[in-house]
Amino acid sequence: MQQTKIYFLTSEVAPFSNTYDLSIFSQKVCKILHDYEDIEIRLAQPKYGYISERKYILREVIRLKDMMIDFNQVEELVNMKSAFIPHSRVQIYFTESDSHFKPLSELIYKSKNGRVVSNIDLRFALFSQICIESLKSLFWVPDVLVCNDWQTAFVPLLLKEKFQSDEFYKKIKTVFILHSLNDLRNINPSCYSSLGIELGTKAKSIDNIELAFKHSDLIVITNKKLLSEVKRRATLSKLINKNNCITLDIGPKSEKDEWKEASEAIYSKLKKL
Repeated sequence: MQQTKIYFLTSEVAPFSNTYDLSIFSQKVCKILHDYEDIEIRLAQPKYGYISERKYILREVIRLKDMMIDFNQVEELVNMKSAFIPHSRVQIYFTESDSHFKPLSELIYKSKNGRVVSNIDLRFALFSQICIESLKSLFWVPDVLVCNDWQTAFVPLLLKEKFQSDEFYKKIKTVFILHSLNDLRNINPSCYSSLGIELGTKAKSIDNIELAFKHSDLIVITNKKLLSEVKRRATLSKLINKNNCITLDIGPKSEKDEWKEASEAIYSKLKKL
């Protein structure tokens, strides 16, 4: 039986980090998908400073230690450590950067005074690049990269523009899962310049979710209310009509059977990519 290999990229996973619905979704769906015999799934999220290495038993991975990433015209020193989601055998990698991820509090995207963290979009652009670039160090080629919300919405275009000319990355598909719509999705175009991609726009901000919709092989919208919000935005609505898109009906208060049904819907689509 040939396994489908999935790399699930997210800004938060319960119980390590939890500011909104994405966290619970990342945990529950990945645990269910892991139970399929023909699925191999791994996750990645940033290693925020408050996450306890001792409590969650984070271990060094020699081949993921002291990696140099060319980002924003600077060589960034990063590491990735490995752990498991508690009470499971689902592997998760934590991406370390002393300057970009370690300073972030449990609020992640905002400071304690309520203001958005400086350069939060740039921090997640770096995370997206690390996740793709480190695959060669892992000697692991996933069939699918799953990205979630604006934080990893960089991935579909980044993969196409900078990596898929390389045979190693050529066959990787991308799935974008939308959990929310908020103003943080409007990012500075310079974030893409930092990734070595010029968008050719003079606009002060761009909708990162719009770019993910354009360049993903599959779009997943987590609930019907969110689908209605998407449809009220002309550009996004037009894009989902042109792309392969499914809508779930799931949330943090959903029952076990509902999570299984949602995971089955994702599984069925992933196997057809």
